[in-house]
Amino acid sequence: MATPLPSTSPTSSPAAGNGVGPSAGADHAPISVLHCIWHGETGGAERSVYLLARAQMLDPGIAPALLFAQGRGPYWERAQEVGCPVFSLDMPSSRSVRYIGRAAKLMQRFSVHHFHSAEPPLMLASMRCRNAHRVYTHRGGDTVYPLRQELRYRITGRLLRRGFHGFTGNSRHAIASAATLLGVPPERFVVTYNGLDFRLLEPTRSLADIRAELGVTEEHFVVGTAANVRAWKRIDRLLRAAHAMRRPDVRVLLLGDGPDLPRLRRITKELDFESQVIFTGVRSDVGNYLQAMDAFCLPSDALESFGNAAVEAMGSGVPTIVFSDSPGLVEHVQTGRTGFVVADEQELRDRLLELADDRELAFAIGTAGRAAVRERYNMAGGAANYRRLYESLLA
Repeated sequence: MATPLPSTSPTSSPAAGNGVGPSAGADHAPISVLHCIWHGETGGAERSVYLLARAQMLDPGIAPALLFAQGRGPYWERAQEVGCPVFSLDMPSSRSVRYIGRAAKLMQRFSVHHFHSAEPPLMLASMRCRNAHRVYTHRGGDTVYPLRQELRYRITGRLLRRGFHGFTGNSRHAIASAATLLGVPPERFVVTYNGLDFRLLEPTRSLADIRAELGVTEEHFVVGTAANVRAWKRIDRLLRAAHAMRRPDVRVLLLGDGPDLPRLRRITKELDFESQVIFTGVRSDVGNYLQAMDAFCLPSDALESFGNAAVEAMGSGVPTIVFSDSPGLVEHVQTGRTGFVVADEQELRDRLLELADDRELAFAIGTAGRAAVRERYNMAGGAANYRRLYESLLA
């Protein structure tokens, strides 16, 4: 069950203490950190926040908790299952300013308020807590939004400049985007890449079982992707490139769901490619399906600031391809060594043909990619980076 919101001015508790300075640990109370995000639905930011809080639970110097504006979604549920203190405001919309006072009463229990999305009402509530230290992590790559969202970011930028103490981005691209969008100088940010728990990707079902479910054999060349399916993920590029291979042994495996899925189904039908594309819907056990892939492609545009799905595929040893106009994804790949960076659909088709015809190359690329991302994006390293940031702010 979620932790209920206090009806009176709260006091500190063992799970969410008042926090201390840089030597938090065995001789001091842990640093109490409240992670703030809108909801816990399926998404890269939501997964990253959940994994970070779970990793911090293992650190005796950190006491994490999660505050959701809306208590819903799989990561809301998982956080409760692992025993992390979880709070929900049940806000009907991001314009519900009447919740500010209620949120402030809860938030004053925590030394560090760590925001993972632009939430002006919650940020205003945090700024009522004069002794709190506020951290903002930018997890987006775009700088142009519809008018309503642009206004939201303008307000967020003003709040950040006036009342926040620490700034991070989950990639260099995210930092460049944040500086333009929010008006916060880039030198105030530090890069803190998402930490991923690669143990969660270990298969729990046999490869034979997965192949039987998907209707593929070892003779097929399976290129996969996984995404919250939106237009800017550009999955249509993968469909067209795979179709252009003109090979009956090719299968495209799409894990995920989202508003762009009907369009992708129409494109598949127009290409007369339906028999070679497998739409699975959302799968929580992604590792089971990664083992069936011979290649992975995340064709996202510059909106993608990090791309957990691509890093997870690399971490599972699947040779991975991204596009050169997606700077956040390019940060993960040494092209020709740990993966491939392509310029267009024709080059994507060529790389897929190369991987399909040269299994030794595919194995070498997959192995190098696995080693690179598991060293760079491990969960312990990400959690340690944030702890150092919290300690520097409290010092």
